[in-house]
Amino acid sequence: MRRTAPAVAVLGLGLALTLSGCFANPLEQLTNGLVEGGVEQIIEDQTGVDVNIDGSGASLPDNWPADVPTVDGQVIFSASADSTFSAAITVADAAAAQNAFTLLIDAGFTESAFFDLGDGTSSKAFENGTYNVGVITAVNEDGTATVQYTIVPLTQ
Repeated sequence: MRRTAPAVAVLGLGLALTLSGCFANPLEQLTNGLVEGGVEQIIEDQTGVDVNIDGSGASLPDNWPADVPTVDGQVIFSASADSTFSAAITVADAAAAQNAFTLLIDAGFTESAFFDLGDGTSSKAFENGTYNVGVITAVNEDGTATVQYTIVPLTQ
């Protein structure tokens, strides 16, 4: 049985936390006072989604698509459900975040949509015949930036 709605909700949580920009580290607030492994296990048990939450550095799922390059930085959230993936990565600054777009183009992806929200926040969609990849970049108050990836196979 597929659990699409819970998976979308969990992936949306990562996106919402990334876009909230009002907090220095939103995942720290989420996990404050809770045992991270316990929180992850509860989410995974209830949704069937593989989740990795760690304010001090999570990691990409083991089955993250090898042909989808990501920026170098601190992974603060990741999730995977079936063949759908999401991750939030903190990078040094806006230029490092914009590199996410360059990496995808250099890997053979084609840009299919672009939306500029101003103040260093933008969203682009890419595809390569196998995946649709959505990337949102946002500059944080401390000058760092966050890059949010959402990967969905073209067959879905």
